[in-house]
Amino acid sequence: MPDAWPIFFKRRRPHLIQEQAMPLLIRGESALLCGPTASGKTEAAVAPLFQRHISFHRKQLSVIHIAPTKALVNDLYYRLDSYLSARLPGAVRRYTGDHHECTDPENVFLVLATPEALDSLQLVRPESLAGVRAIIVDEIHLLHGNARGQQLRHVIKRIEKNSVKPKNPKDIFQKIGMTATLQDMDNVCATWLGKKAKAFRAGDAREIDITYLPVPISESSEKPVKSAGVISDWLEESGTPKALIFGNTRNNTQILAANLHKILTGSRWPIHWHTGILTATERERVEDAMKNERFGICVATSTLEVGIDIGDIDAIVLADPPFSISAFLQRIGRGNRTTDICRVVALYSTEQERSLFQALHHCASTGVLDDIHDYDRSSVRFQQILSFAWRGMSRDKKPLTAKNLAKRTCDDEHGPVVDDMLSTGSLEDIRGALVLSEDLMDQGERRQIHTTITGSATLNMIDSATGETLVSASGQGVTEGALYVGGKLKQVVGNVDGSVSLEAARGKNLPLSRLPATRGRRGLGRRIVWALGEIAGHDPRLWELDGDRLTTWGGAEYNQLLAAILTLAVITDQASGDEYGISGIPDGEEITPARVLEWATPIIHSHNLPTKVAAKFCDRSRYFSRLSSEMQEEEAQKSVPFPGFINWLQESS
Repeated sequence: MPDAWPIFFKRRRPHLIQEQAMPLLIRGESALLCGPTASGKTEAAVAPLFQRHISFHRKQLSVIHIAPTKALVNDLYYRLDSYLSARLPGAVRRYTGDHHECTDPENVFLVLATPEALDSLQLVRPESLAGVRAIIVDEIHLLHGNARGQQLRHVIKRIEKNSVKPKNPKDIFQKIGMTATLQDMDNVCATWLGKKAKAFRAGDAREIDITYLPVPISESSEKPVKSAGVISDWLEESGTPKALIFGNTRNNTQILAANLHKILTGSRWPIHWHTGILTATERERVEDAMKNERFGICVATSTLEVGIDIGDIDAIVLADPPFSISAFLQRIGRGNRTTDICRVVALYSTEQERSLFQALHHCASTGVLDDIHDYDRSSVRFQQILSFAWRGMSRDKKPLTAKNLAKRTCDDEHGPVVDDMLSTGSLEDIRGALVLSEDLMDQGERRQIHTTITGSATLNMIDSATGETLVSASGQGVTEGALYVGGKLKQVVGNVDGSVSLEAARGKNLPLSRLPATRGRRGLGRRIVWALGEIAGHDPRLWELDGDRLTTWGGAEYNQLLAAILTLAVITDQASGDEYGISGIPDGEEITPARVLEWATPIIHSHNLPTKVAAKFCDRSRYFSRLSSEMQEEEAQKSVPFPGFINWLQESS
């Protein structure tokens, strides 16, 4: 083992993925590392890169480690800094919306950043990244197939292109991806890391020990309220010191946390609530409490799905079934990280929920993962062009032009989007200079142009006792009542100036405040529905016709697409799809996967799905509405998941 590596393993023994990948990475090759949670992927990536940093006598920042959330950046920072501080003080820095520590690249080994912060850094201070020789993309499955992922790939491409070439030819540029859950690894590996990159899958998935607990509810009761009683009984019976409870929505998790607090006040279990609308300070308080206290219950939304280490969690409680296999694996992977068994408790109020839990368990145990459709988004290219046009007017000596566009952005395929921006008025060509519209230029000055994430106005809630902002919620749809935050119920009070205060709750029977809802789910995917069919004793490869109802086990998206194809093929104009099949099939009509594939082929080649149908598949990123109607339709057509749809038809019989 090279001399720089032992510092990475003072707390862990080397894992199989490290033994397989490290020799390749120390030679400078690129790779995708896929392994279970806590299988040592971080050490497997960082240790050889640190060795190369030392061996090639690099004197400035040489590695960027990208994580999808600020919380994961912070968690990785404390881990890596503890490994490296003795050998190279100040070697690890952070660059996020909360921490701007990359002020000087000299004598820095690695910077941890979110995709949006890295976009900003590369745009305004590209010289600080000139010495970068390696990129690590953590939790790559959370970025692949969405707008944030495409944005990040544009940024990585520029960093690689603009990196100063070293004198030693062996000091080559590396790209490393890490994931615990990912379908089609070879394609993802090539898309993100290059055609020569290798994919490593190592380590057996941990055994899942799952207990199902029924939650009796009536028409007048809410599942989160009843779940609190079931969980408290389970805690008392099992004596579990620490548990992490996942729910699907911020409102239901707040109801669950508040009711658990009410039941368990005075017990050994403090109740914490963790969700994305809490400020960084409050989220970190919860994370620290769960790490350092012997007992604790944390109720969370998806904010704790990613690989944040919040201590030794004894069990994971799923208050709701997640709607993807990836989310299921991520959630259960947060518990029992030092053992080979995931201890899981699943709460169900209907047999349908229990079956869904069983299907997710089946998929996780057999290695079946969700289908992901990745496609080129003009709206992301809009964001990239916007950024460079702003820099050209505010930072560079010369503005962005059609002639220097490809060189500056390191991409020669932005032209059609520039033409579209000129046609809509987002850009204006003034004597060859590409000049932004006034409102977009203002966004640039406010530093709001480095993200593809949609969002609305932010409403801050301030603790009147401390003056600290505890909640920062997008949207204005917050009702008055009580909010469970900071381990207490606080009263939400609207002020005459439009601000909102959190005050000591007056009275015990205040209704809980309703928070702005996030976007709802689209429906179960094909892989989960197939598993549901198998559990029910069906062969999901065989389509079953009963009256005008055709059961296909295709999942919500594929059946929606199938219904559109049947309409275009003039088979029926009454077809409607759901997660399990199609309704509205005419008498005597034989619908088979082979026939559907025949009907679908010309539609796929011509990209002529009706606009209203194609738009249903499109995840609209921040600047989608800025595109012309023609380019919006083009992006919507690309969003239709035809590759996965065809694969499904071919697997069916």
